[in-house]
Amino acid sequence: MHRCDKISAEVGHASNVLRQGRRHHIIDFRVAHVRASFWCGEFDVNKKVDLTGVVTKVEWTNPHAHFYMDVKDASGNLTNWNLELASPNVLIRNGWRRNSIKTGDTVTVTGIRAKDNSTYATASVITFPDGHKLNFLYADEPAK
Repeated sequence: MHRCDKISAEVGHASNVLRQGRRHHIIDFRVAHVRASFWCGEFDVNKKVDLTGVVTKVEWTNPHAHFYMDVKDASGNLTNWNLELASPNVLIRNGWRRNSIKTGDTVTVTGIRAKDNSTYATASVITFPDGHKLNFLYADEPAK
């Protein structure tokens, strides 16, 4: 069985289990969904990116939230990147708020680039100048 077919089967099985009310399998569903997005989707795990720039737009929408940021390249030219996050529901359950990342924030993002080498990536870790971080699994609160 091809890896993508196997992952698709895992996602389908986890969805059926959730519909039957077995909530303890929700983690399996999340892991299978993330695996499907990375391995069978548009991102290449071998194309890691580290970007620093200013957030220009935040879209809190399903199926995945996105934010956009302007990043200067080595020549000083600005490029706008589209960075994908988990769904808003998953982010909220993991401590995010709608204003966890805002237009105008300066952030550093570690992520995985799209297979087509465009300015599209998934944001694995978002780090703010004060050191607090956001990722799919948790949201640090900034120091007060």
